[in-house]
Amino acid sequence: MNHKTSSISFWNQFFKDYEPVKINKEEVSVTTTLDKYLKQIGDQSENILDIGCGTGYALIGAKLLGNKMKKGVGFDASTHAIRIANKTVELSKIEGLSFEVADESFLSTIPDQSYDGIICSNFLDVIPKEMSHLIIKEIQRILSDEGFFLLKLNFELDEALINKIKMVKIEENTYQIDGVIRAYNLSTDKWIEQFNQLKLLKSDGFQRAPHLPEDRILWFKKAK
Repeated sequence: MNHKTSSISFWNQFFKDYEPVKINKEEVSVTTTLDKYLKQIGDQSENILDIGCGTGYALIGAKLLGNKMKKGVGFDASTHAIRIANKTVELSKIEGLSFEVADESFLSTIPDQSYDGIICSNFLDVIPKEMSHLIIKEIQRILSDEGFFLLKLNFELDEALINKIKMVKIEENTYQIDGVIRAYNLSTDKWIEQFNQLKLLKSDGFQRAPHLPEDRILWFKKAK
């Protein structure tokens, strides 16, 4: 089993027991730093793509918090995650969103500059390096001029944590647990450098859990 197959299998199993929820739109508000950026992209983009969307929380958040967003497409290789995302949208009567089971090859079917907003949350840093680099190139191709890109990354791992949770290094900056890639571990500056067609507008943090360091939020714009 190769790294890609192992990752898909792991995340599909991870989402297996998740359940769709009915969201009351009137109760949705900005309560976290991440919510602030989801609202921002929903306020400034009409057509948003969510890459590696999982159960769709980010795309749904952008739609419900933002005032400009009209349509959104999310894709993920996990059939369970996409089933939950589509059912959540159906139960909550959220219009304009669709979710598809697909891998990174889906990006090659999208014409240049098709989306004025792209979201990628905790995905680029948990896949093989080569796949991550390919997706970064596609993001910059698909994003329209003056479009916005919201990137969320896990916190950078240090050697102490890598050793504590018994991660195995399989190549430069890449670590796995039980045969599944769990970190493509780069500094924030190294991530920013890879998006050479985009301008960084803001670097921020998000406290996902009280006992963990802050995840990283990077907010980009594509200049003409």
